Amino acid sequence: MPIFQPGTPRIGLLANGTRSATLWLPMPDEGYPTLQWEPKGQVVELYDGSEVWRQLGWIPVIVMRWSAYDDRPGEGYTLGIADGQRPAITDLLNILSYAPGMFSVSPGPAAGGFVAQSWKESAIGVIGNAGYAKGLEVTFRGGAICANKTLGTF
Repeated sequence: MPIFQPGTPRIGLLANGTRSATLWLPMPDEGYPTLQWEPKGQVVELYDGSEVWRQLGWIPVIVMRWSAYDDRPGEGYTLGIADGQRPAITDLLNILSYAPGMFSVSPGPAAGGFVAQSWKESAIGVIGNAGYAKGLEVTFRGGAICANKTLGTF
């Protein structure tokens, strides 16, 4: 599995294919985010009945998990959805309601990223008055096949 420098994950809001704002998510739980690569290809049956795998590339998948999604202001962050800010849990859920291809995701500031084509979020626990949402896990999946296991420019 390729290594990337961990750090604060980001979401880039896209307008006409161009990033219009960058949002910094809270640090996920220890061991997250994870970067996985799903192989894409096809199995071809040969004349003699045997099969061969034709590798086309890989689809990137990033998994982030927060035991407590903390959207309160922190060091260098402010609430809101303006460029460079940390989205509140309601703002993040609103972004996760966008159509595919409307935002990009990156596992850290020194890592590249990809345009999310599908994502799945876990059920969310209690959202308290203190700005915490319990038990959020989001799996972001790209749609474009990468020729190698390297994230594109974020």
